[in-house]
Amino acid sequence: MANMDRRTFIQLSGAGSVVGAAMAATGQENPQTPAPGLAVGNPVVMAPRTDGVEIVWRVSGLAKGYVEYGTSKDLGNVARSDGWGLRPAGKEVIRVRLEGLEEGTTYHYRVITEGFDTKTPALETGPLRSFRTLSASAESTSFCVWNDTHKHDETIRNLASITPASDFLLWNGDVSNDWNREGEVAEAVLTPGGAGSGVDFTGESPLLLLRGNHDVRGILAHQVEDYVAMPDGKPWYAFRSGPVAFICMDTGEDKSDNHPYLFGRAACEPMRIEEAAWLEKIIERPGIRNAPYRVVFCHIPLRWTDEETDHGFDYFSERSRKLWHGSLVKWGAQIVVSGHTHQDAYIEPTDAFPYAQLVGGGPKMPQARLITGNANGEELVFRVLDLAGKEVRRIPFSPLA
Repeated sequence: MANMDRRTFIQLSGAGSVVGAAMAATGQENPQTPAPGLAVGNPVVMAPRTDGVEIVWRVSGLAKGYVEYGTSKDLGNVARSDGWGLRPAGKEVIRVRLEGLEEGTTYHYRVITEGFDTKTPALETGPLRSFRTLSASAESTSFCVWNDTHKHDETIRNLASITPASDFLLWNGDVSNDWNREGEVAEAVLTPGGAGSGVDFTGESPLLLLRGNHDVRGILAHQVEDYVAMPDGKPWYAFRSGPVAFICMDTGEDKSDNHPYLFGRAACEPMRIEEAAWLEKIIERPGIRNAPYRVVFCHIPLRWTDEETDHGFDYFSERSRKLWHGSLVKWGAQIVVSGHTHQDAYIEPTDAFPYAQLVGGGPKMPQARLITGNANGEELVFRVLDLAGKEVRRIPFSPLA
């Protein structure tokens, strides 16, 4: 984070800053001297899986860190992600991946951060927090969806205020407009909502993120992968939570790779082709192939309300749809959940498109929408809410035979 002092960081992260008395790894009280000039943000739980998560947190200067965790508040385990023979470290963000966890289990954890000032070594020990791993065998699941927030802090704060605890929160693209300022990616992804917002948006629901077309723009767009953990290391993935199989696709840009606005940096077409080959295989994977409910997330909708003009679905989605449609139909996808248009919409299935299309809202307060989903053995229900919490759409699905 270029030229970011302690005061600036605290202004960015607001109530998310965690600075104060530390606890030793044994759990006994052991106050430490705060590391000079070091501020630590709330940890963000990302990439939930049945066997783990990744913990990512901001720091205001060069530091190293690790995670203590366990199924009780006594913790008892330590994860350091020492894959290259070095402890996780960074001057802006620290990431620790937890693996080998039990499915559908609540874990307690805290992050430990240590500055590199060897003369006055000190630990910053975060408070106890918790997360729950996904369960593919659970009888039910719940989830929430944000999209197209575009760094509108007031919208993010209001979305956070009406977002219930669930098995996961999926941020369905266009977190920002573009990435051209140092520190912007960590700020938008890890401490959203603006100065003093108090938004602790993964305190109850682990985060999954899909990129939107704006998230691949800007000279620093390559930094997104440094701050966003993905379940399988790719910006597309699939998983099972309860009775629902989810396939998450990266639609890339809405412009061709050779568009002059993209300055020759885009390579979305090869990515979509790679995704198509992956999709053909993933729909045959046990647990994905035979799930009672089948949901697709992607930022750009594969259909739109006006399908006969230049500004219909071809304007948005022709490249992705041509590559993926056959596999989605073969799989039996019931619904595609998207953003991008800044206008919420629902399109019923047709013979040509046997999957429904649900689209969320936009970044401005009147446009913004929260999508929630709840599934059990009897039905999967999507609800679309405005920022007052009023239901504007309710879409039920029956389980597939």
